[in-house]
Parts: sequence; structure tokens; C-alpha cells
Amino acid sequence: ARTLLRRDIGEVRDEAHVTLEAEVHTIIESPEGDRLELWDTPGFGDSLRLAKRMALAGNPLGWLLTEVWDRWRDRAFWASQRALKHVWEQCDVVLYLVDASQAPQDQGYLDAELQVLALTCKPAIVLLNQLGEPGAAGEAELEARWRERLKGAKAVHAVLPLDAFSRCWVQEGVL
Repeated sequence: ARTLLRRDIGEVRDEAHVTLEAEVHTIIESPEGDRLELWDTPGFGDSLRLAKRMALAGNPLGWLLTEVWDRWRDRAFWASQRALKHVWEQCDVVLYLVDASQAPQDQGYLDAELQVLALTCKPAIVLLNQLGEPGAAGEAELEARWRERLKGAKAVHAVLPLDAFSRCWVQEGVL
């Protein structure tokens, strides 16, 4: 979020699950009221369970589980579902940040999260974070492995290296 907004917001640590609550930030606003907003949200959490629950959306049982059971019994899981509902209703594109310091086959959550992204019916741009310095040994190979792994994923429309400390979003024409 700091890279895209070009200002200090939120907490930054070199570890997963730093963002705890969804926050909206305006990047650009026109005089006519059009806005480009960035929502910084926590990760999906239990993405396998989330994919199963979101597949029930529109089903009366799915509504009961989401709006009654999960809301009272598992607040964090309910919050994940609310974030995805917001994506369905408000977002035009999803920026999906992955820790690319590890090979994609070592990310056990990836298949479930790709399924969740597909359920949003929104185009996703995968941002490869933590690849290391541009041109570092093995960086190109790791990026290629991520691109190959994500090729054919239903929601993924582009894959970009975008590390908060070594790359700038204005350099990424696709973004």
C-alpha cells in the first residue's frame, strides 16, 4: 500500500499478517467525484474454508452460515467474508500480493486463494513481493516459476514483480 500510495500508512514489518483491518485510501479523485481507491486488507486467513463458504453465496444455507453462525462464532472468518463481499460489490480489480521469496509449490495456501479470487469474478493482478533486489541471482528464475504456476489461473490477468523496497509502481505500465 505504501508503494502504491507513495506515503507512509499502516504498520510495516517484514513478516506475514501485519494488516489486521481493512482500510481504504484514495489514490486519485477527479473534480467530478470519480475515485481510484486502494483497499488494504488482511489476508484471506483460512482460505480453503473461505473458498468453500463463498461457493455457498446466494444459497439460503450459505447466508445463514455467513450472517448468523460465522458472525457470532468466528468473527475473523466473518470479516474475511465481508471483505470478499466488498470486492464483489465495489472493486473493479484485485491486487493480490504474494510472498514470492519462496517457490509457488511451497505455498500451501495458493490453490485455495486462487479459487477465492476466481469466486470474486474480478480480474486479479498478482504482485510478486519479496523477490529480492532486481537482477539478484535467482530472481528471474523465481519470477518465471511464479508466472508458470499462475498461467491459466481463472482470475489472474497479469503477474508483476513489485517489491515495496526495490521497485516503484509508476514503473509498471500494466499496473
